[in-house]
Amino acid sequence: MLHTIEEAIFDLKAGKPIIVVDDENRENEGDFVALSEKATPEMINFMITHGKGLVCTTIEKDLAKKVGLTMMTTNSTDPFGTAFTVSIDHVSTTTGISAAERSKTIQELINPNATIANFKQPGHMFPLVAKDGGVLTRPGHTEASVDLAKLSDAFPSGVICEIIKEDGTMARLPDLEVMAKEFDIKLISIEDLISYRKLQENRVAYN
Repeated sequence: MLHTIEEAIFDLKAGKPIIVVDDENRENEGDFVALSEKATPEMINFMITHGKGLVCTTIEKDLAKKVGLTMMTTNSTDPFGTAFTVSIDHVSTTTGISAAERSKTIQELINPNATIANFKQPGHMFPLVAKDGGVLTRPGHTEASVDLAKLSDAFPSGVICEIIKEDGTMARLPDLEVMAKEFDIKLISIEDLISYRKLQENRVAYN
């Protein structure tokens, strides 16, 4: 059973992760999603342990430009157009791979004073640049996490991690429903987030 967008926003504000699933005709995958400003070492460890996918941090184009992050490739052949920058570690980290050091890199990336000099490249944290317009432009987990951060009145950046089953295959909606119940976390769809955003913006337009 899917939860409401309002329920998801409430938990995100409280520092809890949620699960976001995209359309079954797209990637048909679920990601753990959390706010970057709430990305503690414990949060990252939860994602690594139970998600088992690649932990990425999602940012807006303006932040990538301000910090000086360059795209991983100028000729992406990814069919879904996932916009990876060159990976990073904060300069204070050792290997950069521990949950604590990945958390540190995320926190320093959203630091207002961050510059490229604060990071080593390549690293173990993978920034993804969201499309302008969010899920109304591209219905991906990158855009969904940034939109949810904005709706939570938080810094417009999220942390995401794909959810993989014990057998190594991708978790689908029935699996994600079980996981959401097991960990008492909210499960929402990008489709519902798109509808929510359209409704919110229509209300603004008519006020």
